[in-house]
Amino acid sequence: MAKNRINGLAQSILESESKQLRKVAKQVDKDIIKASNLIAKHDGKVVVCGLGKSGLIAQKIVATLCSTGTTSVFMHASDALHGDLGIYNPGDPTILISKSGNTEELINFLHNVSHKRCPIVSIHSNQANKSLHYSNLDINLNVEAEADHLNIVPTCSIAVFTVFLQSIACEISSRKELTLSQFIQNHPGGSIGKTKV
Repeated sequence: MAKNRINGLAQSILESESKQLRKVAKQVDKDIIKASNLIAKHDGKVVVCGLGKSGLIAQKIVATLCSTGTTSVFMHASDALHGDLGIYNPGDPTILISKSGNTEELINFLHNVSHKRCPIVSIHSNQANKSLHYSNLDINLNVEAEADHLNIVPTCSIAVFTVFLQSIACEISSRKELTLSQFIQNHPGGSIGKTKV
């Protein structure tokens, strides 16, 4: 019984995440295009910012953007306020990731980066978010529920945010007409680096 219960719980979690991904996929085509347009029209590096689990998503997306030809850096919101804002050049697009869009450190970051004249894309899942006051593009991915029994552990929201941002990276690399040879130059290690061009 215990094994069946575990299998049933695992399946339920996977189905919950799949349901949220399917729902959001029907709503975000225009948002992917808008975000890609905003990022692609600026020559500077992309700064991706988040805290906690959202910060881990940000680091993953920075790795994907860099490997697909878009220069990107990760910004920890707290570190930004202790000197890391110096990494900015005016106009560097910024992607902010936060489920609530209200985290105090992130709002402080946005307030202090606003004078850099950087276009900001805020990605969240909360209509009543404070980050929209600083954002050029405010994207509500509207994750209705998490997959855990408490409905609080970042699960569905992590999946949705990650897939959405990967879609932006793929859209931009497609516009740049990234070739397999260029990708391998950015990713020469592992099995990918051994791919025959």
